[in-house]
Amino acid sequence: KKLKFCKSHIHDWGLFAMEPIAADEMVIEYVGQNIRQVIADMREKRYEDEGIGSSYMFRVDHDTIIDATKCGNFARFINHSCNVS
Repeated sequence: KKLKFCKSHIHDWGLFAMEPIAADEMVIEYVGQNIRQVIADMREKRYEDEGIGSSYMFRVDHDTIIDATKCGNFARFINHSCNVS
């Protein structure tokens, strides 16, 4: 899909769709390190202590979280909007 990475009024940076996306279409794969909850908690605290303004973690299921904070791709900047602007 055609995507644009730029400043966002929602959360600092954002990834914006430049064409319509159907509900069942793949947009981009969320890339990062697969970690457990206990590691995610430790990293969140460390990121805060290091002054990293935003962490980018995506929960896949009860046991798995993808941490894209330091090694992710543009997918980490996706937010959703129900109102297309």
